[in-house]
Amino acid sequence: MSTVAEVKSATERLSAQERWELYRWLGESADMQKLRLEELRHEIAIGIEQADRGDVAPLNVQNIKSEVRRRLNPKGV
Repeated sequence: MSTVAEVKSATERLSAQERWELYRWLGESADMQKLRLEELRHEIAIGIEQADRGDVAPLNVQNIKSEVRRRLNPKGV
């Protein structure tokens, strides 16, 4: 069994509270923060390349606000 499979198996046996604490700890870990930063840099590089090619769209602040609200409150509560 691979290490990933072992971790998944062990995680399934945790209580909801223990899983939450594990995910929170993982999200705060230095490795995870480094991975997120690398992903962000990659996405920014893609955006810069698209802008340099002229592949841009007009900025619509209202649409952006609506999308952010939808993501923060997906059930519309």
